Amino acid sequence: MSWRNFLLRPARMKCSTRLLALFALTLSFAHLAWADDWIFAVNEGVTYQDGGPVPERYKLLQDMLEKELKHPIQVKSVDRYGDLEKGLQEGRYEMAFIHPAHVGLRAVKSGNYVGLATAAGYTDYRGRVLVAKESTLRTMDELRGKKVGVPALESITTVMFSATMKDMGEPNPAAYYTATRYQDAVPFMVDNKFTEAGVSASSAVIKAWTAKGGRILGETKAVPIKQFLVSTRLSAEQRDKVRELMLRLADSENGRQALKGTNMKGFVPWDDSVMNGATKWLGL
Repeated sequence: MSWRNFLLRPARMKCSTRLLALFALTLSFAHLAWADDWIFAVNEGVTYQDGGPVPERYKLLQDMLEKELKHPIQVKSVDRYGDLEKGLQEGRYEMAFIHPAHVGLRAVKSGNYVGLATAAGYTDYRGRVLVAKESTLRTMDELRGKKVGVPALESITTVMFSATMKDMGEPNPAAYYTATRYQDAVPFMVDNKFTEAGVSASSAVIKAWTAKGGRILGETKAVPIKQFLVSTRLSAEQRDKVRELMLRLADSENGRQALKGTNMKGFVPWDDSVMNGATKWLGL
């Protein structure tokens, strides 16, 4: 090493140290900016997912919420019900749009979230029991002890059907279930006699079933799904702003475009009486 390089080495080291420190500081500020974003979690269920990546489709709604609240928001798709429920329990989300009603209702019951609205057209959501045309089953009571095809065990449709069976005196209905991830696979199980009945809340599945001669044996009570919740960390004023924005989306062109991205037609007010009744019936 030359004397010149030897003498310049401390200066170079000092410059490198300063650059590293500046880089670390930049990362720190970037992290703080990201951490300050409010997280808007979205779960659209399994059967009803449609139209592309959630952050892209919800961008217009995100922009409207940011403008109203004057705060940056990050839309996050949370597909797994277990991950969604854990995130709600840990308070990771400031806002959430939740398909599975039992997950949303449990979060509201905890006191950490407030229900603001539910999707229009989904307030009368109920499971229906499918049986073959030639089935000897004639009443819901006759389902006790019979094999039944259901969506995933954590599906709101299955949770509603379980509550119905317990109302009829079946203490452990899940013991007789054959579960499938997708509701449109339920008719297949009945058609091929893997199960004696099946449960679905999909209007498309039910319509196709009855169109080919299948029967509907009975149905569950209705529970509103696709709920919009906000964290109690938001102030009462902020929660009111979000509520008003969601309820008025269908009244403006920008709002209607935002709704188009979510595949919803609009939102209706949260009904405490109905929701409290559903929470009790589902045993949450």
